Amino acid sequence: MKNKILVIGSINYDLVVYAQRHPIPGETILGNRFYTFPGGKGANQAIAAARLGGNVQMVGHIGNDAFGQELLLNLKKNQVETQLVRKVKEPTGTALITVDAAGENTIIVVPGANATLKKADIDELKDTIREAKILLLQLEIPLEVVIHTIDIAHSFGTTIILNPAPAAQIPIETLRKVTFIIPNECELAFLSGKETDTFANCRQAANYLFALGCQQIILTRGEHGAYYLSQDQQIFAPPFKVSVVDTTAAGDAFIGGLAAALAEDLELHTALFRASAAGALAVTKAGAQTSLPDRIKLETFLSKHQQEVKTTKNQLESNQNYAEIKRSKK
Repeated sequence: MKNKILVIGSINYDLVVYAQRHPIPGETILGNRFYTFPGGKGANQAIAAARLGGNVQMVGHIGNDAFGQELLLNLKKNQVETQLVRKVKEPTGTALITVDAAGENTIIVVPGANATLKKADIDELKDTIREAKILLLQLEIPLEVVIHTIDIAHSFGTTIILNPAPAAQIPIETLRKVTFIIPNECELAFLSGKETDTFANCRQAANYLFALGCQQIILTRGEHGAYYLSQDQQIFAPPFKVSVVDTTAAGDAFIGGLAAALAEDLELHTALFRASAAGALAVTKAGAQTSLPDRIKLETFLSKHQQEVKTTKNQLESNQNYAEIKRSKK
């Protein structure tokens, strides 16, 4: 099916501690709560898109252990196709997450089985990549595999979405082949080597990448909203006002929401609007995949925030019209 969203990425088991604050190096503090959640950026984005109506297939490796079996069942429960999820000898990947009272998190990922994905595995999937409408990638699997996958997908004309997290040095010739690069401010700084402490600096960092041949960037800035950026266009997606509990999977919810909307051939400004709403909903609940909204919850949220929805739509459409006028003058 040509509307398929193919996710090639990590499948992790998250071990999450909630504390009043993050400890400093060498310090021991007491936490408030401890939970385990299914996670991994790849699996998170796959489930985020599937819950919002996307036709999603997951490619990844898990260990032949209890964590892996639980994660596999969870993907199936969320209507993600798992025929290409393989069990390997290495243990299932894990993520150690701490969340403070403000909902801000720090994450250490132990790749485990995720690190066993090879270029040869991707070569076996060329037909699957060719048939996909959208390919979603992150950097919790080996970078050489990501680069190889992008090369193959680009040769087929597949829409490629790359979430460059955790940040890594990616060859510029690879970034040029990506349809949408979706970093946060830290990841944009890493890719560009520029400061991103203000939006003006973020724009300059993006312009630097455009000068090198990158196509389109969607910058996520948390409570400051999201921006679609290209050489001659800028669209701002304002944030929704919500009570923050845990920001762990906000970016994954946004990306999954965007992919689901684009797979339905929705306009870019509408896709950004729905992605922002999905990200906002995700921060109101604890955990990664447990916080990802389904389509009913998203529509209910949009209905309850009608005034914000109206304002956001007007802003997005205004930005879109401005960008079209700007292009027409060139």
